[in-house]
Amino acid sequence: MTAALSPVLLLPVATALALFLALYLTPVIIRAAERYHIVDRPDGKLKTQRAAVPYLGGLAVFLSFLATVAIVHPLESRILAILLAASIVVCFGLVDDLGTLVPKDKLIGQLIAAFVAVRAGVHVQFEFLPDLVDQAISVFWLVAIINAFNIIDVHDGLCTGLAAIATAFFGVFAVLQQETLVAVLCAALFGALLGFLRYNFPPARIYLGDTGSMLIGLVLGALAMIDDYSTVNPFAAAFSPLAVLAVPLFDMGFVVLARVANGQPFYYGSPDHFAVRLRLRGIGARRIALGSYLAAAVFGALALIAAYSPTLPAVIIIGASVVAFAVAVALLWRLDPRRLPAAPSASEVAATAPPPALSDRLR
Repeated sequence: MTAALSPVLLLPVATALALFLALYLTPVIIRAAERYHIVDRPDGKLKTQRAAVPYLGGLAVFLSFLATVAIVHPLESRILAILLAASIVVCFGLVDDLGTLVPKDKLIGQLIAAFVAVRAGVHVQFEFLPDLVDQAISVFWLVAIINAFNIIDVHDGLCTGLAAIATAFFGVFAVLQQETLVAVLCAALFGALLGFLRYNFPPARIYLGDTGSMLIGLVLGALAMIDDYSTVNPFAAAFSPLAVLAVPLFDMGFVVLARVANGQPFYYGSPDHFAVRLRLRGIGARRIALGSYLAAAVFGALALIAAYSPTLPAVIIIGASVVAFAVAVALLWRLDPRRLPAAPSASEVAATAPPPALSDRLR
């Protein structure tokens, strides 16, 4: 199909096809997950949604993305590398969604997928570093982004929407740099995420599960490494991909910092995510999701501006971003969920409050 379509038509066709497939497949996955009881059940502790919600949403995203890429673009080596690594992480995510993996096992799966992608040629290009060091940094980067999206998937529509925004900005960079391959991958992933978001936005009818969140992190981490960012100033190559992924990276860093500060292992679940802290303080689920999308869009725009600005304005943008992160940490730190007033009894809750929404879940 690539030969029959101009680049101008290729991207909207890829987006539309992935969107259609996700809209079609997601209800099918919902019915299958409910039939076989592959659902996230409330436990009264960290999972407080009103009813069981199907997992396996990541399968709908993966199948839509995979089919679209296979149809609209030749499967050259870099695409095959990303799809192979994505398939590995999806397999481990499926096993984890069935409740049979411990954190160590999940990390091993992430490392295998990242190693396969890097060995197949998807890695950062640091000419001044030995190949082994370059590849080690690439594996670390991929695992970090996988976990950033896995960790932030604690709130309806959050991981999916943020991933769609990040994908759109990576796609803009690819178009500006005339990287057709990256642009097609971004268009396919964007369409798949947009279609799935129809069912994942608060109140969610289906969750991504680890299958979806780890898939998203792997693909976006890979796209971030093979995209080009700037020939104008030397700072954009480091800043721009971080800025596009700023919100998930912020949440991961904040959660790890909070857990360590409270003497808790960083890989155990806790209500330290910024979305959970805001939700526990009475802010609505949709407001949190939309506010997070706005923040992601702002940082994505700053990534573009920095990439095509002279050195001095780019440095000012980077400095302002660091200050904004520090202010956000200081404000969120004061919303410690461990300092909330004692919860009322069950009878008091039943008498005075409406039932919690699906988006009240914590993980």
